[in-house]
Amino acid sequence: MEFLEIEEKLNTIKIKKQSTEELLNTRKQRLEEIKTETETLLKSQSVLQEVATEVQSKLSVKIDSIVNLGLATCFGDEYKFELRYVSARGKTEVEFVLLQNGKEIDPMNQNGGGLVDLLCFCLRVAVYNISHVDNVIVFDEAMKFLSKGFKEKAAELIQTLSERLGIQFIEVTHIEEMMEHSDKQFVIKKVKGVSEVV
Repeated sequence: MEFLEIEEKLNTIKIKKQSTEELLNTRKQRLEEIKTETETLLKSQSVLQEVATEVQSKLSVKIDSIVNLGLATCFGDEYKFELRYVSARGKTEVEFVLLQNGKEIDPMNQNGGGLVDLLCFCLRVAVYNISHVDNVIVFDEAMKFLSKGFKEKAAELIQTLSERLGIQFIEVTHIEEMMEHSDKQFVIKKVKGVSEVV
């Protein structure tokens, strides 16, 4: 009787051993698959990073050139703009950097809102130019906080951007300097509570 019990236990152990070996082999195969997948993912990540760097570089050139054209038109060489790409939290993030005479500044801390108005306008044009195929931008009082002395330069900038980028700008404005540089003007007045083109 004892012999049969030992034999039965031995057979149970053999079955468990065989099952464990099969499980071990399955897990070894899965481990190899994971290693292969990891290598493939790392190679793919490397390729994607190269592509992203190339795309970022091209976008930076386009955006920087449009924004710096706007800054130079209105303020001369005092300001420079650049995009900086930073890796954070496993992602690439973009920072907008404004330099005044070579020193990094926060445009929100500058007096008035004209510089911010100009930067926002130029960034909108740059992003629009990259992401749209149609060629019309409508804006409302885009330069309202720009100092009076710079408004004529801003109007020249809009003409320059229109010519260089092939974009038609339609502007709603009360600013005389902006109207003087437009190709066409439509004056709208309220007559008895109804807006009419005069």
